[in-house]
Amino acid sequence: MIWLTWRQFRAQALATLVLLVAAAIYLLITGIQMRNSYHADLVGCAALNDCGSALNQLQNTYTPVLNLFELLLVVAPALIGIFWGAPLVARELETGTYQVAWNQSVMRSRWLAVKLAGVGLAAVVSVGVLSLLLTWWAGPLDQIQGNRFAATTFATRDIAPLGYALFAFALGTATGLLLRRTIPAMAVTLAVFIAIQILVPTTIRPNVLSSSTTTIALSQATMAQANGIYSLASGAADFYISGLSAPQGAWVLSTSPAENASGQIESMNSVSNCLPRPGAGSRLTANPFPQFGSCIASYDLHESITYQPASHYWPLQWLETGVFLVLAALLSGFCFWFIRRRQN
Repeated sequence: MIWLTWRQFRAQALATLVLLVAAAIYLLITGIQMRNSYHADLVGCAALNDCGSALNQLQNTYTPVLNLFELLLVVAPALIGIFWGAPLVARELETGTYQVAWNQSVMRSRWLAVKLAGVGLAAVVSVGVLSLLLTWWAGPLDQIQGNRFAATTFATRDIAPLGYALFAFALGTATGLLLRRTIPAMAVTLAVFIAIQILVPTTIRPNVLSSSTTTIALSQATMAQANGIYSLASGAADFYISGLSAPQGAWVLSTSPAENASGQIESMNSVSNCLPRPGAGSRLTANPFPQFGSCIASYDLHESITYQPASHYWPLQWLETGVFLVLAALLSGFCFWFIRRRQN
């Protein structure tokens, strides 16, 4: 059975191996170059006390490559579910080739176990190697950006992709076993996986661990960090200050509109006299808000920021990976239960 599984899967395995080797060579070479540039830029700009332009240049150079590999790692689990998981059993049932193995005294559970173990291990190793390479390669860029909780960043770093890959593979296998048709199984697997990948970061992940809230007073000091005032809807009475600093490395979940000391939402009109007006006769700086900080401070306003602290990154990685691994185990167990009771 092991040799037969290898014969059936060798084309996909060899193609994946070639892609992984090519990606590893490219990421190792460019990763070393980027690290050398990163450390050289830090040494050079530290003496001038101005590292912003040097780090921006580094980001502009390597961000397109980062986006490409993040996209690859985002779609890799879905591709595994579609092209490895869905046809794994469905094609055998569809063409009737499973009867050759079953009629040679091969137990159904053993037949399925070898397929799941062999191809599932290949899926985990492939995605794990790519995730490890990208996590190492993107280290300097992640340090500059300081936001490991961004949707694509969280889903393509460290151990989370392993859970996605194994879940997608088990989902495709179970769907193929139920539908017994390869193409419908591939379509259903893709639809379900996309729905879950949208649901988890938007609804589940922010609420798995308890969040924290900090209140920022709109004083002259905090307004010096601001870069804009905006409303979420045209003509809305409430307003927000953009650019206020959350705790370092935190995942900001929500920001309240500006409120007064009584907790009531303040309107834009109430602070309009503090804002710059065209034709006021004085030239404004690139960031005029420090000039108006003392004016807005007189209103005793504040904003509240709800966030997941940076210390929650690894607990969320482990929890999410564990949940997907449990789902994969349940789907695999369902496959064994279903195939043992299959009469035809």
